[in-house]
Amino acid sequence: MVQIRKAIFGWQRIVMLLLVPVLLCSCTLSRPDIEAGVKPAVGIEAKPAVGIEAKPAVGIEAKPAVGIEAKPAVGIEVKPAVGIEVKPGPETGIKPVFQPSAGLRLIGEVEPVTLIKSGVTMPARIDTGATTSSLDAKDIRRFERDGEKWVRFMVRDRRSGQKKEMKCRLSRNVTIKRHGEKSLKRPVVTVKSMMGGVRLVREFSLADRSDFAYQILIGRNFLQGEFVVDVNRKNVTTPMSEKQR
Repeated sequence: MVQIRKAIFGWQRIVMLLLVPVLLCSCTLSRPDIEAGVKPAVGIEAKPAVGIEAKPAVGIEAKPAVGIEAKPAVGIEVKPAVGIEVKPGPETGIKPVFQPSAGLRLIGEVEPVTLIKSGVTMPARIDTGATTSSLDAKDIRRFERDGEKWVRFMVRDRRSGQKKEMKCRLSRNVTIKRHGEKSLKRPVVTVKSMMGGVRLVREFSLADRSDFAYQILIGRNFLQGEFVVDVNRKNVTTPMSEKQR
C-alpha cells in the first residue's frame, strides 16, 4: 500500500508539473492585448485634458482682450483731439490781444504823418520791408548854400490840395536800378516829422509818387526803436494838431 501511494503521489507530481506551463500559457493567451502605457494614457486624456482646455482657455481669451481694446482706445482718441483743434483754430472769431513791447507805440498799416516845417499831413503806408522811407516830392531842384548841397522841392496834400515848398540839406544820394532802363539817383534828405505824437528826424528819399496810392512810405529807419506794427489795423494814431506844431 505504501508503494502504491508513493506511486500515485509521484504521478500527481508529474501531472502538476506538466499542467503548470499549460495553465500559464492559457492565462496569457486569454488576457486581452494591452500595450504598455495604456492605463496612464486613459487617465491623462480624460481628467487632466478636460480641466486644462476648459477653464484656463476661457478665462485668458475673454477678460484681457475686452479690457485692453475698449478703455484705452476711447480715452486717447477723443479728449486730446477736441481740445487741440478748437482752441487754436483761426476760424473761432476770437482775436488775440496784442501787447506791444515796453516803450514801443502801436500803429497800424496806414497812419497819418505830418511834415512839421510845412504843416502838411499825408496818409503814410507802413512798410517794414523797406529800409528807407520815401516822400512824394515835385519840382525837385538841387542848389548850394554856404558851400553845402541842398534840395528844394514841393509837397502837396492830395486831399486838401495844400501845397508847400520845402528846403532841406542833402544827406546823400541813393541809386535806383531799373530793369531794362537807366538807373536813377534820388536825393535823400533829413526831414522833421511827427507820427503818433512822436517827433522824429529821419531820412526820406525824394521821388514822384503820383502812381502810388500813398504819398509817404514809412520804412524801418523811421520805425526802429519807436513803433511796432499791427497790420490788422489802420489809423490808430491821430494827426498832429495846431498846438503840437
